[in-house]
Amino acid sequence: MPLARFLQLSDVHMGRAFGWLPVTRREERRRDQRLALERAVVEARERQVHAILVPGDLFDQEAADPNTLNFALDVFDHPNCPPVFIAPGNHDPYSTTSHYYNERQLRGRGLGWPKHVRIFGSPRWEPVALEGAPGVRVWGRCFAAGGKAEERPFSKEALAPVHEAAKAASREGERMVEVAVVHASREGFCPPGQKVTAPFADAELYDSPFAYVALGHYHARSELPGDGKRSSGVRAAYAGSTVSLDLSELSAHGVLALNLEYGGGAPQVKLEFSEIDKRRTHQLDVDITGCPHTDAMERRIFRALEDNRVRYEDLVTVRLAGRLPQGVRYEPSQELEQRVFHLKVDRRRLRPEHDLSAYHGDGPSRTTEERFARALLAKLDQERDPEQRALIESALYYGLDALKRQGVVPCYEELGE
Repeated sequence: MPLARFLQLSDVHMGRAFGWLPVTRREERRRDQRLALERAVVEARERQVHAILVPGDLFDQEAADPNTLNFALDVFDHPNCPPVFIAPGNHDPYSTTSHYYNERQLRGRGLGWPKHVRIFGSPRWEPVALEGAPGVRVWGRCFAAGGKAEERPFSKEALAPVHEAAKAASREGERMVEVAVVHASREGFCPPGQKVTAPFADAELYDSPFAYVALGHYHARSELPGDGKRSSGVRAAYAGSTVSLDLSELSAHGVLALNLEYGGGAPQVKLEFSEIDKRRTHQLDVDITGCPHTDAMERRIFRALEDNRVRYEDLVTVRLAGRLPQGVRYEPSQELEQRVFHLKVDRRRLRPEHDLSAYHGDGPSRTTEERFARALLAKLDQERDPEQRALIESALYYGLDALKRQGVVPCYEELGE
């Protein structure tokens, strides 16, 4: 049976500021992005794919710095690089004035995309015949600068030209296999804090004429299964971001290798994930209850790193929990910080060793300490807003420190969960 091979990558966000990293680490992480893109193109050549599919957000902003742009143009400019199909997303929207999509501006700087790179420059679906795989057609649409984020790419109106093209091919006795590349939001799955762009319902996608849809926008890898009508196996997939872009992106990151068998019945789509990001992102929970001093706390953190096989090149959030001995403030040592590429210590679940149960009861308050604690605990019981609860809790602990130890050390600003 005929076989079409693809490599899918998206949401590289080249040139991202990485403001959450220390200044000394930011450019190194941007270099990780560039090297990940380079490794993806090398893998595409080694797998001898028919095309590379890039459903949006290759760049992080509408204007890329010269080094980032030059690298992107150069990495695809290889004699054995397969055709590349780019559907610009909401971070790198297509426009006639785009620094990296406008041909005239690029020529003026002595630059240009290689001829085998196709940029979909219309918010309407456009087709391209796939070289080396007769009967397969790739469709793409861009997110345009100033466009409406709520436009639905799989609505009946939007898909009208795709259906017409399929009918025309059928009248000519051809049976085309349609593949789509698009930056879009699957409804009901948008991560917190991420903007909905080109939304679609599962039913709309399954009603489309596409055998496979390469999706971009969500940074976690996910799939929609085939239904045996247009295709079996996998109907659509997000490859996720090529490298983790913040400390919340915990899964392995890379690209998808796609095999599409066609020619008899419904096409069969098979995916294989290939890890590209050389760093992994971890989130570790460490309870320091019972540790009498910071050295004991640090030993527990080191043990957690070893138990979870955290490597020196990785990014880690350590979420501390439990009871801190009164007056003890934990800060990671230089040795611990050098153990990984980047370490963040989350103290929001730490609490001091004040016994709050001692202040509950119906009897009269005998001391200023009891009156103070009971008043704030009553406020805490009534408050539902998380930020206000953290503020009240912080005031409670600072007040108890002052009353019990006649001294206050700043240490409760990170209370939260």
